[in-house]
Amino acid sequence: MPKRPVGVLSLGILILALAISASASAAKMLDVLEIFSLTFILFGLWIIVLAGMRVANPEQYGGGAFNTFSGGILLTTLGVVWLLRELPIEYLLSALLLVVGVLVAVAGVKAWRK
Repeated sequence: MPKRPVGVLSLGILILALAISASASAAKMLDVLEIFSLTFILFGLWIIVLAGMRVANPEQYGGGAFNTFSGGILLTTLGVVWLLRELPIEYLLSALLLVVGVLVAVAGVKAWRK
């Protein structure tokens, strides 16, 4: 059992991200379809923060901090690519390469520490 259950906190952060995205849409800063992409970006950043919390307090039987970090990076990237869907394919390819580079660098740091 986790030492600090963060399920309710994560649900609250998700609702907060939806509220921020809906407010940005109401202020005519985003289209209606872009609400979900901004929500993915904000919640992906929260998952990255959770990975940092997991490094400080690792669980015995839970997934590792690297798995959580990878999921956060992928969710954030999905939101960014969805937000930038109107741009040429070169920008989307560079975003994909950036994510792969970050994940490889983090895996290298993880292997280097052992």
